[in-house]
Amino acid sequence: MALMGNGSLDAATVLGIASKLQEMLTDREHIVSVPVTPYAYQAKNLHLTPPRDAVQENTLAEFSELVNRVPTHPIWQPSTTVHLWDIYGEVLGAELATSSLSAAEQQKYQTAVNYLYAPTSDGSGTAPSPALREYQSARQTWLQASIDYKQAQQTANMSSDPAVKDHWYEVDEPRLRQARDDALAAWTGTGHKSTVEDALRIVTELGAKMPSAVWRRHREAFNPKLPDQFSTAPNGTRFAPTFYAPGEVLDVAWPRVEMSRDMLVALASQASPALTAALGGAIDDDIHSVAFDYCPVSIARPWFDPVMDLFGSRAWRFPAGTQSLSDGADRPQGRCTTYVDTVALVRNIEIVRLSGSEVSSGEAFLEGDPEHAYASIDLDTGDRDAGVPDMGWDSLSAGVPQLRSLNDASLYLMNSSTGFEGLGAARLYRESEPPHHPFGEGYLRAAEGYSLVGTLMAFRTTEGNVAKVQVLESGAYGKIRWATYYVSRDTEISDEEDIYIAAFTCQRLPKSPDPDPALQW
Repeated sequence: MALMGNGSLDAATVLGIASKLQEMLTDREHIVSVPVTPYAYQAKNLHLTPPRDAVQENTLAEFSELVNRVPTHPIWQPSTTVHLWDIYGEVLGAELATSSLSAAEQQKYQTAVNYLYAPTSDGSGTAPSPALREYQSARQTWLQASIDYKQAQQTANMSSDPAVKDHWYEVDEPRLRQARDDALAAWTGTGHKSTVEDALRIVTELGAKMPSAVWRRHREAFNPKLPDQFSTAPNGTRFAPTFYAPGEVLDVAWPRVEMSRDMLVALASQASPALTAALGGAIDDDIHSVAFDYCPVSIARPWFDPVMDLFGSRAWRFPAGTQSLSDGADRPQGRCTTYVDTVALVRNIEIVRLSGSEVSSGEAFLEGDPEHAYASIDLDTGDRDAGVPDMGWDSLSAGVPQLRSLNDASLYLMNSSTGFEGLGAARLYRESEPPHHPFGEGYLRAAEGYSLVGTLMAFRTTEGNVAKVQVLESGAYGKIRWATYYVSRDTEISDEEDIYIAAFTCQRLPKSPDPDPALQW
């Protein structure tokens, strides 16, 4: 067992993890962006809630800068010079429609705001109310339960093992569906789902008719055009503090994803061209499986909450000639078409690789006697008609050659474009591993008028090794070449302190700006 050093991951592993996270986290409202090199942190430094030491404060600054970059898709390659707080500053300075709320509507709006937000203890602004925090926490639990269900369902659907599918339908599906239903019930009850969402709707709808009050509230909370409102880390980085929620996730168990090689190959084949161009489209031949723990966490911006309070409003516009933020299309175009609202944290990455060492190889003639006794060979040692033979050869009475597995050795017919030389120990092992099944009844017979010459086979030998065999001559006798390998599983694991940001889940913006012509300007 080896330990991955310096938090580094090879391209094939990143491709597998990135493809799986994109599959799990992409939906109608979100686009997933993945970094070619995941961002690695030490767990002790990623504890961002106060009190923080100097290293944690620098980590908070780095994290805040990172998740407020304007995303790119599907590969994470955003500019480091433009951030969400820059876009926010532009919107705060936009032209606003004239307020048109009645006194009753103003009271309704203020009641909703007071329900959602409360003054901070130092009086510097507002923060989510207890009800909104409970809503956000319950929503996070429901989101995790939904992802767990979807991930397990996809794993079962991609498996060729009937036992895996049966376990999904009989055990995992009802259990995970119940967990998802329970999370929704908790979100609906103690998470105040309907009440909070009604208040959010009121704030958005009525705020559009009273933009000056909405914009004033945001400017009072944080105005990015005023440099003194930013924080400065010990390393000199200037940033608007941004956190992940819930903050205690590093100290609890996370769900685990296990991906067989078949699943990795399938995911790689479905990956976007941009992703495969950046990482390569192939899974290394020696990779047998990849597993990791994951946890999606919400991004909390105390200085910009809720984001859609401004971006979702139709009561503002830019000066003529200013490029829009988003055109709101399915494949949106603009200067800021999405923003990061969730990141996928990954830890405890485990990569199982197969390595083979040759134990026997060579060429041999195999000739059956007139009574059709099989000429045999022990592929573990190369001994003919000795040891514990794995395969035998017979020409039969009509001269039709037949090759057979012996002593419970398993025979598998191979189809390899790379030929005998290119057929490695790792593939031989996988092709002869359950739930794969032996070829036919354990024998291979040439049809009348045809030859077995060139045929490639894999064997699981009586000693548990894997062998490749190719027929070189076929007739009354057979000539074969073979190579037998002992295959070991080598496991690489990430340091238990390493936490990776492996994906950014980004909320789509509506058309922005999208000024309502019915308002007074």
